[in-house]
Amino acid sequence: MTATFALAAFLARWAPAIRHDLAASESEPLTLADLLARADDEDRARWERLNLGYPDPRGAPWLRAAVAARHAVLTADDIVCCSGAQEALSCTVAALVRPGDHAVVVLPIYQPAEQAVTSLCATTGVPLREEAGIWRLDIERIAAALRPETRLVVMNLPNSPTGAQIEADGLDAVVRLCRDRGIWLVNDEVYGLTTTADALPAVADLYERGVSINGLSKGFGLPGLRVGWAASRDHGLLSRIVVAKSRSSSCLSAASEVLAHVALKSEAAIRQRNRAIGQGNATRLRQVAARWPGLLEVGPAQNLAFAFVRYRGAGSSDAFARDLAGRAGILVLPGSLWRSPLAPVAEDGLRIGLGRRASEGALGALAAHLSGRAAAPAA
Repeated sequence: MTATFALAAFLARWAPAIRHDLAASESEPLTLADLLARADDEDRARWERLNLGYPDPRGAPWLRAAVAARHAVLTADDIVCCSGAQEALSCTVAALVRPGDHAVVVLPIYQPAEQAVTSLCATTGVPLREEAGIWRLDIERIAAALRPETRLVVMNLPNSPTGAQIEADGLDAVVRLCRDRGIWLVNDEVYGLTTTADALPAVADLYERGVSINGLSKGFGLPGLRVGWAASRDHGLLSRIVVAKSRSSSCLSAASEVLAHVALKSEAAIRQRNRAIGQGNATRLRQVAARWPGLLEVGPAQNLAFAFVRYRGAGSSDAFARDLAGRAGILVLPGSLWRSPLAPVAEDGLRIGLGRRASEGALGALAAHLSGRAAAPAA
């Protein structure tokens, strides 16, 4: 039976009629002109003499070197570039899992990432734990889920949709747990640039069997480039990832390689711009939620690309999101879109995008809609 993708189905149903988009989890997208204006002489020359033949399946050496420079201990040889972070994760799992293996997946997680694992091996889901509005990794539950045949643990931290972060001691604990058992640790780190906490080391820097998945879609605001990567110190694994990638994209677009290199060299300025937008929208969201405390509950800010807002009104968050889309043309994502057959996840939340400039106006439209609904006479 073909697996479904709930989030894509929800967007296909509601997005065409939407006037105010609060569903996005990426930062404000850059235009091509914006990005090229940041190019130095070297990248400008690369762009102007661009050869549109097949690039290196691993990614151009200079692009991989720029990715590796974001890490503490990695080199260009420790990177394989892919067409987005999801391809990097899927190819990593395909390169690691063998018949009879078992995996642990931390929930909630992007549905295609979950399915990349469950389609290949037995899988146990371990939900994040909530404490006073803060979502945390439950190391003890991960340990309890391990089996003799467990091959890998897959996480998405910082997490979507909850915004959960991992503290240094928690990261050290999960690395120790995996190292003691010889288990691979794969972490999707795409929301690292927009977290409100200080950046932690990538798992590939901390652990010889750690794989860091990342890309330019979220924190850089460049999903249209389709550039992601897998980082690992195990070169045998990276070779198998390249083989797995040959069955899908094979290689990056040559144009995307140059543009990605420009973005990586401009990371500090892009990050500053994007965080300012997210901080302003996070403040605006709190102002909106404060007017309806019995309806929307905003916990401590954990990510500037989106917030996970608990819905406290009548009915379900799913029904509320559908009503918003149908009646007001406002798109938010209900927590039910991260529902998993592996274990229960929080479904009473709404993921509300904060990363785009247009989010400010969309939050104003949300406030106006809620005010109008409150003023309307009861049926």
